[in-house]
Amino acid sequence: MSPKKNPAKRQKKLNVGHLESGSISGPHLRSNSGSSDVKEIVCGFCQSSKLSMATGPMLHYANGKPVQSSNIFDSNVIHVHKKCVDWAPRVYYAGENIINLEKELERSGQLECSGCRLKGAALGCYMKHCRKSFHVLCAMKILHCRWDFENFLMFCPSHSSLKFPSEKSQFGEKSSKNNSKSTQISFGASSQKGVTEWVLCGSALSTKEKFLLVKFGETICVSVSKYWNPNVTHVITATDVNGACCRTIKVLMAILHGGWILKIDWVKACMEALYLVDEEPYEVSLDNYGCRDGPKTGRLRSLDNAPKLFKDLIFYFIGDFVPTYKIDLVDLIRAAGGFVLACKNKLVAQVHDGRIAPSTALVVYNLEPPQGSMLREDDPVMLWKREAEVLAAMIGSHVISDRWILDSIAACRLQPFTL
Repeated sequence: MSPKKNPAKRQKKLNVGHLESGSISGPHLRSNSGSSDVKEIVCGFCQSSKLSMATGPMLHYANGKPVQSSNIFDSNVIHVHKKCVDWAPRVYYAGENIINLEKELERSGQLECSGCRLKGAALGCYMKHCRKSFHVLCAMKILHCRWDFENFLMFCPSHSSLKFPSEKSQFGEKSSKNNSKSTQISFGASSQKGVTEWVLCGSALSTKEKFLLVKFGETICVSVSKYWNPNVTHVITATDVNGACCRTIKVLMAILHGGWILKIDWVKACMEALYLVDEEPYEVSLDNYGCRDGPKTGRLRSLDNAPKLFKDLIFYFIGDFVPTYKIDLVDLIRAAGGFVLACKNKLVAQVHDGRIAPSTALVVYNLEPPQGSMLREDDPVMLWKREAEVLAAMIGSHVISDRWILDSIAACRLQPFTL
């Protein structure tokens, strides 16, 4: 079990800005690839040299004081992942200095991790008589461990029904709802990736919902991204009374990348239940344009390693588009495996010489012209449509609107080629 801690002494907030974020990791040096000249640094607790969002940066200390990156290979330097040292029960900080690190490494060096069976398992179950110890990163991969992230405490699955001190008042009753439910959530979700690899991203959320998502991310120690990027695993979105989400670039990109697209109710359910509930019941199935089941279809296609949605398709744009909107369309097409040609003459030449099959070429016009492009007598949409039809007839290709692209991605299946 973990020694009982005085949370007031455990000020686990260290300014690591003076350390280089690319520093390698570890408490001992070991040869890399058999060479005695190239040394690899490994963490004194978990014995790993890997760095990730889950491990945090590698910290380097000598005699309890932080070491500059230029001196990290000195023989007296101890190396530890920030996550590992934060959850080492007897270690605390005095300013930027670290207290009891050597003693805690010596103690944990005698303890075998109940997960990976290697030594260095500093984190024990908070149940007094439980003898299970873990590396914190190993424990976070175990179903139904329960966590108090504010006070650095953990119950193993066998004792997850017990209460943390913060869940009790001085009279032995539950503390306020806010305190207990905002700081302790156990890990136990069915996900494509381990919890420590999750990246959350909000879509069309209210200010209150954004705050809740950030708090949730902090509680389970995962990143919350303001913008879409391919590392996002869960897009959390607001929905209307019909359960429909707003169609955004984040939602469409998540469909193409096979990520979860979940209602904000999933976050609320996790916070209420104090563990990570299954995502699937909260998966969005409808968007505000009426497209159905795109998120699930995209996720299953990704799991099956299916070809990308627009594989082998060539797109050529006709007419005026708002520049930022066209950039989004091009990004979506490329993410879906399609290709965009910017030159009309090049498209015609490559179709005629057989390098592009006519059936794979799509001429795109805009259904909603930008402000300022409206003509007095002629509808610009009809002009662009006729121009697209003339080009398509010349090369034997299909004509589509920009809406076809969005609807195909939103449903994660190609829509009919009808105007």
